[in-house]
Amino acid sequence: MKKQITFLLFIITTTCLSQSSEKWKRYIKKENEIKFEKYYFTSLENAHHNKYKIVKKLDSTFCIVENESLRSNQPSKKILPVNSLWKLPSNFSDHKEDKQYIIATDTINALITDLKSMNISDIKILDNHLVIIKSDSKKIIDEIIDLNSVSSISQESLQPKGESKIIDQNFSVNAINKANTNFPLLTGENQIVAIKDDLFDVNDIDLLNKHILSPTQSAIVSSHATAMATIVSGLGNSSALGKGVAQKAKLQSSDFLNIYPDEIETLQGATTQNHSYGTVIENFYGSLANAYDSQLFLNTDLTHCFSSGNSGLQGYKSITGNFKQSKNSIALGCIDQNEVIMPFSSKGPAYDGRIKPELVAFSTQGTSNSTALATGIITLMKQHYKTINNTPLTNALTKAILINSAKDLGNIGPDFTYGYGNINADKSLKTISENRIISGNLTSGQTNSHTITLPANAKNLKITLVWNDLPAAINSNISLVNDLDIEVISAENTTFLPWILNPDAPLQEAVRGKDKINNIEQVTIETPVSGSYTINIIGAYVSNASQEYSIAYEYELQNQFEWNYPVNNDNFPYDGKTISPFKWNSSFSGFPGQLSISYNNGQTWEIIANGINLDSEQFTYTPTEKKFSKAKLKMNINNTDYISDSFTISYDLNIRTSLVCDGTTEINWDKPADVTSFNIYQLIGDNLEFKEQTTNANYTYTDEKIHTVIPVFENSEGIKSESTLKYAQNSNCYFELALAEIYEEDKVRINASLFSLYNIKRIDLIKIINNAEGVINTINDINSKTFSFLDIAPIKGSNKYKINLILENNNEISSLILNTNYIGNDLFFVHPTLLSKNEELNIEAKKEENAIFYLYNISGQNTITSPLLSKSNTINLKNTAAGIYIYKIITSLGEIQTGKIAVY
Repeated sequence: MKKQITFLLFIITTTCLSQSSEKWKRYIKKENEIKFEKYYFTSLENAHHNKYKIVKKLDSTFCIVENESLRSNQPSKKILPVNSLWKLPSNFSDHKEDKQYIIATDTINALITDLKSMNISDIKILDNHLVIIKSDSKKIIDEIIDLNSVSSISQESLQPKGESKIIDQNFSVNAINKANTNFPLLTGENQIVAIKDDLFDVNDIDLLNKHILSPTQSAIVSSHATAMATIVSGLGNSSALGKGVAQKAKLQSSDFLNIYPDEIETLQGATTQNHSYGTVIENFYGSLANAYDSQLFLNTDLTHCFSSGNSGLQGYKSITGNFKQSKNSIALGCIDQNEVIMPFSSKGPAYDGRIKPELVAFSTQGTSNSTALATGIITLMKQHYKTINNTPLTNALTKAILINSAKDLGNIGPDFTYGYGNINADKSLKTISENRIISGNLTSGQTNSHTITLPANAKNLKITLVWNDLPAAINSNISLVNDLDIEVISAENTTFLPWILNPDAPLQEAVRGKDKINNIEQVTIETPVSGSYTINIIGAYVSNASQEYSIAYEYELQNQFEWNYPVNNDNFPYDGKTISPFKWNSSFSGFPGQLSISYNNGQTWEIIANGINLDSEQFTYTPTEKKFSKAKLKMNINNTDYISDSFTISYDLNIRTSLVCDGTTEINWDKPADVTSFNIYQLIGDNLEFKEQTTNANYTYTDEKIHTVIPVFENSEGIKSESTLKYAQNSNCYFELALAEIYEEDKVRINASLFSLYNIKRIDLIKIINNAEGVINTINDINSKTFSFLDIAPIKGSNKYKINLILENNNEISSLILNTNYIGNDLFFVHPTLLSKNEELNIEAKKEENAIFYLYNISGQNTITSPLLSKSNTINLKNTAAGIYIYKIITSLGEIQTGKIAVY
């Protein structure tokens, strides 16, 4: 009998492991351990053929399966019983100290009973399938993995941290500015966005009346969460940078310290959730990735947006946080305004070779900001789709549209740095408007065919397939469960396969082939022939009843040119400060462009540059002077002019608050030569409203509201300046500086500088002698913010002054008390002469010279000798006994000054 078993094992091992690497042998049970088992090793092909339940993919060929029928029946020659090591993560390491582990189970009650029987009492239940315990590695390997109630064990970081610092908005890089022009009714109205983070500042002037109270929100308010909320849907009350993508969207908040997915009910109707945080680099499919994939598979209208991380300087496979390894979510990297990846932006591939990040968007501050930008764009897409179709936009279709509309950057096709490219909000919305989308579902082995027709002048056909995949088992080495394939057959019967990448050589360019790891597949055809194209979707393997999928497609027409920035209503520079490149779309091939600008509605043109490379689709122009004007751009291509919309050139006026005093606030700003007047706006409710117009470069108000100013020229408004902050009353009350000092040895000069001259009728200098105040000088002709008084008759010793500003309403604003010591004919001023032994004796010299201070008690004994090395000196009397003392100061020239002091 033993010989028969050995022979059987030989056949099984040869059959199953002949194509595998040695690494899977460690999972195979030894001969003397074999009995009826729950889990087995086999090939994916065999598992699919026999419809075994796959619990872990080991690679593209082998897997671990579970099948109830295998427990009582003679196992097939194509499967092998396994030990429990497969339940561990591939990065499992030995350690003696207790560390946190996440245990997955199908039977939560049985697992808790088993763990308690092992004297493990510190058990935190996450849900019906996950618990957290602390243990050393020996107990994990020797006892816990063998429990029947344990289906997998993982180690994941659950401590989130934000991945950006400040608001950083530029709507031109992702064509949000153009989307605002082409789709002015899309503002995020009736949309709810969830922000998983700390709580944002609900009183921030860009987020007023947006907050939806949530039971899951954090008690901690942070600037990071406030910045993310502002990028998504800020009102723009603070400045151009405070304007969000979906300005009318409401915001729900949940605490990111619970890093697992929120319950759907707690999202309160939100269908997009922003996750601008990470943990550490984690390259495996853990409980978090599983949980997010599961939630998205079960809730097809929900979209999770994750920042890829700010660890790109560590190279490839630098995605921060296990939850970002999920298939059904979107991970975002970040690029600068020239569409170049920021060096810190985390790179893919995902742990199993999938394309991560899927997309990039603008931010120079971190992937948090680019993710919030994407969340805002998705919000507009969901509003647009619901308006047109009266049904929600699914997550799979959201991803298909975003990815298909993105601008390819980096290597041709997808790569592990830029993913599928830079998000284009305008093109995404046009895909929805023009219904360039296809949806379907299929079963295993089924092929669905869809047809599109291309005109004669088409180029750059792009087709993207996306499906929401089933969650893989925790610790699966390959996460793809249902495998769909796309192929596109041209009118000439040529077959085009999707782009695939080699994760083992991440710098290599994409090639065409069959994709077996991604649930996103994209086909591009640069020079398609006209006619009918067939899109075949093949169900290579579908484990459940059927698999839904979504397709988005687009193509360009030859020799087209279109301005992206600036367009109508845009300002240049976009925020009034920062120069950003002009941008366009071009489908010309082989033609250079000539770029010109006009400041008089096209009557005359100034050439900016010749020989423009149209393929770059951008050009950085830095004007030699700061003009305030309406303008147009012109690109001449092959003797044809392409003229932009009229746009505005204007700069931030650098608004300043010069006075907050006596119930009045005064602001002032730069006054450019091109500007004839200024419009004043104030915050009413949650919006800035026009108040009045002025030709001055300053303005005062008494209502304590937040104000801003906008330049007016050519009968139109320029860019709004940063709004004033709300200062505490009397926090900036006229006096910038005031001091008194000895002048020409026998006078005292009092100098002052004011923030503002507003409403001042008179300025008095008050001298204080023995607590009695008297006016000794007055200024009636007030024409400067800086002024001086002279006291030509100071008294010997301390001289005290204050400055009174008498306002038009006869209110008085006083400076602090100003004090200086006048020595008179003495060499030194010694004070105080009556002091406690805990006080210091102060000695001020008329002029700086070396001298020595001596202190004698009443018996003539010298108690202190100290050099005086500067004009101001202090003597410590801490150990001096109470009594009367005589001091003597002798200068280096032999001059002597004496006096008495009393110490008590």
